[in-house]
Amino acid sequence: MSEKLLAFDIWGDYAYFRRGYTTTSTVSFPFPSRTTISGLISSILGFERDSYYDLFNEHNSKIGINILNPIKKARLNLNYINTKEGFYLHDINPDRYGLRTQVQAEFLKDPKFRIYVSLKNNQVMEELFELLYNHQSIYTPYLGISECLANFQLVNDDFFNLEKSHGENVLIDSVLLKNQSKIIIEPCKKYGVIKSPGFMNSDRVVTRYLEHYFEEKGNSIKISEGEYYKIGGDNVILF
Repeated sequence: MSEKLLAFDIWGDYAYFRRGYTTTSTVSFPFPSRTTISGLISSILGFERDSYYDLFNEHNSKIGINILNPIKKARLNLNYINTKEGFYLHDINPDRYGLRTQVQAEFLKDPKFRIYVSLKNNQVMEELFELLYNHQSIYTPYLGISECLANFQLVNDDFFNLEKSHGENVLIDSVLLKNQSKIIIEPCKKYGVIKSPGFMNSDRVVTRYLEHYFEEKGNSIKISEGEYYKIGGDNVILF
């Protein structure tokens, strides 16, 4: 694993990270899954679809995420068309299906996240750093769906050194794995746990799910004991 790590913030007006439990789910994850983050980084780098899964497998990458803005939700309508009939409205018989179906979906409002990424491939790390430093991307980044365009900014003007620490009663700023640390419940904090896709293979099949603890207001989470990384002013657990 590379000893270098970079961090960048990403935000937008809305986000929609659809939970893939069914093909018609309209509920959003509270933050992007690891597979979604991998796709987001790959879009900035300009990788072709389905070409980057090995780069982001558990042996070649470490990724973390910090919730910067409190999680707020809003209900918005999405327009769907019957793609079995056609991909364009003029291909669809309105007498059989209607031109479109409107479905109410759960969006995140004013989302902002900090992404931490370390890749074994140093050349890709350099390319990603240059793009973020110059506020450039090959493909337009978005938060879940193309209607939710995203802005981004590099956190530091250089790479961070990836150094592991160990401590007791440590405040962790990032989302953390449920089976990795024992948390200490504190007053006035709103905790949640979510299971989301962690890794995929070249057939787009999820090979492993990850279960996370998070704090909905963006506050830190205290752990009784465990390993973490000091990244700038953040205490981060990478997964």
